[in-house]
Amino acid sequence: ASDGSSGEVAKGALLDLSSYDDRVPAAGAFERVDDVVMGGVSSSKLVPAKQRECLVWSGQCRTDGGGFAGMRTKPLSKGLDLSQWQGLALCCALESDAEPERRTWKATLRTQNDRGEVVYQAPFVPPVASSPDNLPAPVYLPWESFRLVRGPVVVPDVPPLSAEECTAVFGLGLIMSRFGPQGPMQDFRSGAFRLAIHSLDVYNTSPAADATAPEQLDSLTTTSAGTANKGTRTLLTFLLAPILAIVFSEAARRRRQARTLLKKRYGWGAVKIRGFGQQLKRYHPSVMIIYGHEQVSSVGHYHLWP
Repeated sequence: ASDGSSGEVAKGALLDLSSYDDRVPAAGAFERVDDVVMGGVSSSKLVPAKQRECLVWSGQCRTDGGGFAGMRTKPLSKGLDLSQWQGLALCCALESDAEPERRTWKATLRTQNDRGEVVYQAPFVPPVASSPDNLPAPVYLPWESFRLVRGPVVVPDVPPLSAEECTAVFGLGLIMSRFGPQGPMQDFRSGAFRLAIHSLDVYNTSPAADATAPEQLDSLTTTSAGTANKGTRTLLTFLLAPILAIVFSEAARRRRQARTLLKKRYGWGAVKIRGFGQQLKRYHPSVMIIYGHEQVSSVGHYHLWP
C-alpha cells in the first residue's frame, strides 16, 4: 500500500457518508461474505453509524471451519469505469483492539461480471483508532498493488492490476482473514473485531488530470443480490430445500459448534446441553454463546462509540 505522500491528492468519493440518510443506502450497497459459505461460523455486518460520518463493519471471526469475514458490493447494474484514477483510498480505523497485524486485511476488486472466487486483492493494515474525533490518514492502494487470487492463493503468472483493466469494475469489498501470504497465521487473533470506514474513494496524485467523478456505489447496486448464485433448481432440490435449510443452515452449524464447546469445556452430555439450551431460550432469550478464545468484554471502550 502506498502512503500517497508524493504530492497533492485528488479524490473521487464512491460512498456518500455525510448524513445518516446517506449512510443507510451506502451500507445497504454491500452484502456479507463470511466463512459460512464454506461451513464456518464467523459472522459480520456493516451498519451506518448514527452520530458519526462512517460505516461500521463488525463481527466475530472464528477459525472453526473457516476463519474469515468479508463484505462486498451487491451486483452492480453496470461496470464502474475507474480507469482514469490511480487506485483506491480507504480511510478506516480499527476500533476493537490495537492488534491489526494479527489479522490479514485485504481490499477486493472484481473486473468480471460474476460472483466467483477469482478476484483481485490488495493487502493493507488498518490504523488503530485513537479517538472517535481523530480521523486516521487514508490507506492508498494503487491498482498495481492488486493481484489476482483464487480463494486466498495468488494466481501464478498473472500481472498486477492496471488502470486499463479498470474500465469496468463490477465489485469492491473488504476481507479480514487468518490466511496470510504464507498460509494460516499462527498468532491469528480470533473473536470480536470492529472497523470504522470513514471514506472509500478513488484517487489521483496528479490533481490536474481531468478524471470524471465516479458514480456512487449505492446508485448502481441491483435488487438481485438475494437471488445471486442460486443456480438452476431441479425438482429434487426444490423438494429437499426446506429440509436442507434446517440441517445445513448457519444457525444449525452454530448450535453444533456450541454443543461441541460445552461438551469439550465442561464435559456436559447431550441431555444437559439440551436442558441448558431450553433454559436460555426461556429465561435469557437475548444471551448469545460466544465460543472461542476470549470474550467480547476485552474489546474495551471503543464499542461505546455510536
